[in-house]
Amino acid sequence: MKKNNQISKQRKSNKLKWKNLNISVKYLSAFAVTALLFLIASFVVYSQLTKTEDNVASIEEQNVWVNEMTELISLIQLKDVQIADYLLTESSIYIDQYHTYTEELNSLMEQLKPTLTTQAQKESIEIIQKNDENINQTFFDKMVPAMEEGRIAYATSLRNTSTTLRNENSDHVNQLIESIKKEQQDIVHSVTQNMNNSTLILVIANLSVVIIGTILMAVVSRRIRLSLNNLVQVTNEVANGNLKVKAINYQGKDEIGRLSAAVDLMKENMNSILNKVSVAAKNVSDSSEGLTLSSKEVKEGNMQIAQTMEEISKGAETQANGAGNLADNMNQFVQRVNLSEQSGKEIAINSENVLALTNEGTILMKNSVNQMKRIDSIVSESVDKVKKLDKQSGEISNLVLVIKGIADQTNLLSLNAAIEAARAGEHGKGFAVVADEVRKLSDQVSASVEEIKSIVTNIQFETAQVVGTLSTGYTEVNEGTEQMESTGKNFESINIAVTDMATKIAAISTNLKDIAANSNNMNSVIEEIASVSEESAAGVEQAAASAQQTASSMEEVAGNADVLAELAEQLTKELEIFKL
Repeated sequence: MKKNNQISKQRKSNKLKWKNLNISVKYLSAFAVTALLFLIASFVVYSQLTKTEDNVASIEEQNVWVNEMTELISLIQLKDVQIADYLLTESSIYIDQYHTYTEELNSLMEQLKPTLTTQAQKESIEIIQKNDENINQTFFDKMVPAMEEGRIAYATSLRNTSTTLRNENSDHVNQLIESIKKEQQDIVHSVTQNMNNSTLILVIANLSVVIIGTILMAVVSRRIRLSLNNLVQVTNEVANGNLKVKAINYQGKDEIGRLSAAVDLMKENMNSILNKVSVAAKNVSDSSEGLTLSSKEVKEGNMQIAQTMEEISKGAETQANGAGNLADNMNQFVQRVNLSEQSGKEIAINSENVLALTNEGTILMKNSVNQMKRIDSIVSESVDKVKKLDKQSGEISNLVLVIKGIADQTNLLSLNAAIEAARAGEHGKGFAVVADEVRKLSDQVSASVEEIKSIVTNIQFETAQVVGTLSTGYTEVNEGTEQMESTGKNFESINIAVTDMATKIAAISTNLKDIAANSNNMNSVIEEIASVSEESAAGVEQAAASAQQTASSMEEVAGNADVLAELAEQLTKELEIFKL
């Protein structure tokens, strides 16, 4: 159980390391594995071809040996001819020629000895050499003295002995030739087997490289595509106002991981900003309602002041009581105005915070757009590299054509060699067999070249498909970039709206300060009315003027409160498009 847990942890760690790699490194890794497999296959095929080259060289060397052995038979025949001519003519010229042919025969046998590999071949050459020595001894020690002494019949009888030894030597030489030809057949069979193995290995290796490379590219592209699709889906939801969409939580530090983290952070910041804006709008709405209520109460107070002004003429006591009531109402009004001013300051501070957070969101979105452009550049570079691979495959096709040309030339040379062997008659028969084998080998090479050409064509086709897949991915990245730029423009619109809201809230705060100052003045006036209630005539005029001023101020306050309520309602409607 513990071992399984360790294996599971190790797999997770390896998976995380893979996700931490850049996208370009992932594609390069897949390409490197494919290239390594191709190099291994090329090395194996090269080894097989090297063996084939060695075998062909061995065949050429053995052809030289066969020619020398054919010359050996010719020298044996020529020596026998010199013996016959000497017995017929008794001329010393044939003795000298016999010496010359003997030296050539001995030199040729010394050259052939190191080339013989089997024990039977070595025994045959020793028998040939021994028989030749017996022929030489019979000719020089018996035939020549007998002819000089006139014993022609005896010398002629010795001719049968030399003829028997000559025939035996010819048979041994022919056995050596047949032995070497058999070795050549074995080598040709080995060459054929090596070529078949090379073809099979090349086919299997190329198929394996194509399949594995395609699988690696498909796996890497699929993972990147799934991650990008998830990222695009989340950004679309955010662009549509759904901030409750699930976080991406991409485990990795590549370009997609950094972009996912930026989108998650942007979504959280927007959610926080919009929540704060919503609360501020609600506070503004509540404050505007309170301000409207206060203006109504002040207006009612003014009505009471008017009634009090009418009653002042009836009596100082009623005037004093009315002034006292007015003073109490004004105190309450001043307190409410001060509270409204404090709320206005808080709204102004909150609007500034909202503006700062909106600016930060705009910067993050611009960074996301720049990141998508870098991804676009990386995918474009991958397309160029795969196109270069396709071009190199074309160069391989050119090399295949060169090899085919060499095979055709070899076939032509074998045909010429067969013609020359036919002209040579019996002596060229062995060389004709070799020429035919070379022609067969050339035909096999031509067939192998056609198979290699077909494989290279398949590689070029698969490379073209990979280029098409990368081009499709490149188009998807461009669309993702355009969507990110659209989201950035939406952020700029939000930034403008929030900036306008902050400006208007600041104006509201300024108006509230003015109202507070006016309210303090009104309170002072009312207190003065209460203190000079005995001066009823002057007090009535002053109270009437103050009532008019208060009514005008209250109308302004009510108008500002209505505007503030409308702004708060508008801001609330704007926020409704977001799901917080």
